[in-house]
Amino acid sequence: MPTITDAPFLSVQKADSTVVRDEELVLGVVHKGQARAYPINQLTGPRREIVNDRLGGDPIAATW
Repeated sequence: MPTITDAPFLSVQKADSTVVRDEELVLGVVHKGQARAYPINQLTGPRREIVNDRLGGDPIAATW
């Protein structure tokens, strides 16, 4: 399965407990004043373990 390169993201205001539960683990990243939280259950695999993204104008790879 190819890496995720165009993942859908929700703002904190739009993400609710049906998307990410309060007790769920996330990989958090802050870069140049921008933040992302990648739910670990979506990075654990056999299908995928990497999300290619851009944060603060720079390419990043979130992996678990």
